[in-house]
Amino acid sequence: MAEMSQSLPDAKLLEILESQGYRELVSAHLFAGGVRLAPSIDDKHMLAEHAREELSHFEIVATLYEQVAGRGLYDVVAARASTLPTPASWLEIAVAAYLVDRAAAVQLAAYQKLGDPRLEKLIHKILDHEHEHQAAAETALLDQCSGPSSRGDLARNHVARWYPLARSVMDAPASNATAFADSVRPTLTECGLAIPGDPAA
Repeated sequence: MAEMSQSLPDAKLLEILESQGYRELVSAHLFAGGVRLAPSIDDKHMLAEHAREELSHFEIVATLYEQVAGRGLYDVVAARASTLPTPASWLEIAVAAYLVDRAAAVQLAAYQKLGDPRLEKLIHKILDHEHEHQAAAETALLDQCSGPSSRGDLARNHVARWYPLARSVMDAPASNATAFADSVRPTLTECGLAIPGDPAA
């Protein structure tokens, strides 16, 4: 009975699942779109695999959504997910994937605090791959930052574009925005970059 007392109302759970399904599709689109821009065959394989994993995550979310709502999730979130821009360079992919991945991780951490057993089971399945994605995205960004100094201005422009876009894939609470900023600030600083308008910079 203790688990049942922690369960979210179905309407709230469905709202969360729609948000999570949207993020999984956004991530899949980012990784898939980056395949043609990747500089090596290994990078292309990595991005293709990450896209496949994000689509698998979407299916996990969609299964629970259909069980609770009695309808499919894809049609609910696909149009919105398709509106996110497509990066035009490998550097922009590195910046966008890092920021969107971190935003998604921060949001999952916030969901874990809600205590819903259905959500906990879903998050556990998703996290099996997320740590690998985050590490790969961070490595790609740091590698790009270690290149020619001319990349610095381009990278700053990409951060200015993608930081608010990454924040937009999260739910609204200000605590999420603060946790996201705290999560990305060290790596951006190491790259010589800054969060747009960051008072801590």
